[in-house]
Amino acid sequence: MHLYVMRHGPAEDRSASGRDADRRLTPEGRARVERVAIELHRVRGGAPLSRVLASPLARARETAEIAAPLCGAPEVEVRDELSVDAELPLALVAALVRGGADALLIGHQPNVEHLVRTLIDSPGRGATGLLLASFCTALVVALEPEPAPRAQDRWRVAQIVDPRALT
Repeated sequence: MHLYVMRHGPAEDRSASGRDADRRLTPEGRARVERVAIELHRVRGGAPLSRVLASPLARARETAEIAAPLCGAPEVEVRDELSVDAELPLALVAALVRGGADALLIGHQPNVEHLVRTLIDSPGRGATGLLLASFCTALVVALEPEPAPRAQDRWRVAQIVDPRALT
C-alpha cells in the first residue's frame, strides 16, 4: 500500500465571496496540478489510484477533480478530516491502511506536512526521513509502510513529486 499526501494547487489570494473556503485554483494552479498528476500516474507505472480523498475547501476539491481522472481514480471523496482546521486524520489513515488500497489525500498546509512528519517519525528519530525545504503547493509525498520488524505503524518516504522540478 502507498499513501500519497498532496497539498492543494496554487489558489487565488482572495475569493469573490471573501471566504477562505471559497478560494479557487488559479489557471497556473490548475496547470501545475495537471502536470503533477500526470507525473504521479507515470511514476506509478500507469497503475490507477483506488481512492482520492480531499478537503471540502474549494481549492482542494478542484485539485482532486483534476488529479483523480488523470490518476485513474473512479471518483473524489470529500472528507472533513482533511479540512484546514481539522485534527490530523490519523484515524482516516488507519482506515485506509486496513482497506489496503493506494490512496491520495489532498489537504492544506501545515496539516499535510504535519501528517507526513507524524507518519514517518519514530521516537528519537525526529522525522529525519523527510528532507524538504518547503511543502509547496501541489507537492506530493509518496509514503510506504516501514518493513517489519520496524513497522509499528511507521512509514517511510518512497518518493516526492515536486512541481518545481517538472517542466
